[in-house]
Amino acid sequence: MDESPQDVHRLWQQQPREENRMSTDDVRAKAERLERRVKRWKITGGLLFAVIIAAELWQIGRPNPLLERTGDLLTIAAFVYMAYWFRRYAPVDAVPQALGRTGSVDFYRSRLERQRELASRRWRYLAVFIPGVTLSLFGRAMERSVEQNAAIAVFGVLLFVVVAWVIGRTGRQMQHELDELA
Repeated sequence: MDESPQDVHRLWQQQPREENRMSTDDVRAKAERLERRVKRWKITGGLLFAVIIAAELWQIGRPNPLLERTGDLLTIAAFVYMAYWFRRYAPVDAVPQALGRTGSVDFYRSRLERQRELASRRWRYLAVFIPGVTLSLFGRAMERSVEQNAAIAVFGVLLFVVVAWVIGRTGRQMQHELDELA
């Protein structure tokens, strides 16, 4: 145990290096698939945002109870906030700014890590929708039976749990791909 720091440094530099298990072509193909998947999710998410915001605006224009219209407004605000947040803090560039300065494996790893990080915050994204969805679903609670309200509550909870599970599964897939690179 009396090895000098120079000996440790020399041993560290002389240790055999692990080669990547994936070829450059495999990494490039996986990176392209990831980019297509991210682009597809961006388009799907944008369309979903537009459809839901349009539906909520339509709901606001109808003669619904004030509580339900307030929930619709809060839901729109949540979607606008999330669109702003993703646009500002989680952009995924089609053309990497670091192109030419990083290796393909490093670039692919950074993209996977970014997507995994986004997926790890799923409840942060979903929490902003809870007040609006809750008010919208229960705006007419006094007009419905207890069983109907219970069914709506179960539906609302299941909706959030399923969305959280899908986002979590995406994060696990990203982690699995990161583990393959190691």
